Amino acid sequence: MVCGVAAGCVSQPIGPAVAVKPGRDKPFIVFLQDDSQCKQYAREQLARGGGARAASDAHVSRAQLNVQQRYDLAYLECMRAKGNEVSKGAPPSTQPE
Repeated sequence: MVCGVAAGCVSQPIGPAVAVKPGRDKPFIVFLQDDSQCKQYAREQLARGGGARAASDAHVSRAQLNVQQRYDLAYLECMRAKGNEVSKGAPPSTQPE
């Protein structure tokens, strides 16, 4: 594969680089469904440029985030919304609490 000089060669994340656990009393099979749906959501957000919204909501300049970080923010936003537990070192929530 040849990449254009102007476009650059940026590989897409193959998955999240953050730890998430099932929410309290959530069956593992439901967690796996959440994970699959949230990975798809994160890919769609990257394709649409939705990482810009998540970054601005988290008070971070989009220019400061790489593709993996934008993917992770969208993935975490989705997993939190579904009631799953996000590790302590994860980026801040983009939703008001």
